[in-house]
Amino acid sequence: MQYFDKNRPMQTLLLSLQGMLTSPKEFFSELPPAAFYANSIFLVTIVILAASFIGVPFHSFTMLFMVPVSWGLGLIALKFWSLYISWATRSFGNAKLSKANAFYISAYASVPLMLSAVPVLGMISCLWSLYLMWIALISRCHVKPSTAAIIIGIPAIIFAASATELVSFIFQLFPKLGQT
Repeated sequence: MQYFDKNRPMQTLLLSLQGMLTSPKEFFSELPPAAFYANSIFLVTIVILAASFIGVPFHSFTMLFMVPVSWGLGLIALKFWSLYISWATRSFGNAKLSKANAFYISAYASVPLMLSAVPVLGMISCLWSLYLMWIALISRCHVKPSTAAIIIGIPAIIFAASATELVSFIFQLFPKLGQT
């Protein structure tokens, strides 16, 4: 398997994406350990930039001005997610997963989020990303499938419920927003 290398991004990006998308179980089980965050941060930067550029036709050109904010918030969100995954894997899955390796796995699992700005594909890409994370926990960390589903499912459900409640609250506060 070919994995992403920040020193050779053009030679390794497409091959690593192809391997991850066609055979994710083998890809994550053979993933070499990460000692540093450099490859992961570079890969996530490519994902965020691609999502920003892909989203322009569906939103507006001003979306490109949000790239620095999207990049910063994306890295912060991925850092918190990987810290949670590292902690939950150790606590509930009885497996060792360092913070750098959790960030590395999370970076690869976030690749489908390139399509997150496309209206219908956004939700599918989020679910696909969670599925890749589930595969990574099972094949890389040797966590039971049910435990991996709980580790990933609980924060996903809490986030979805919180986002739904927030949108509902905004529409209640500003009732004319929902009208066209």
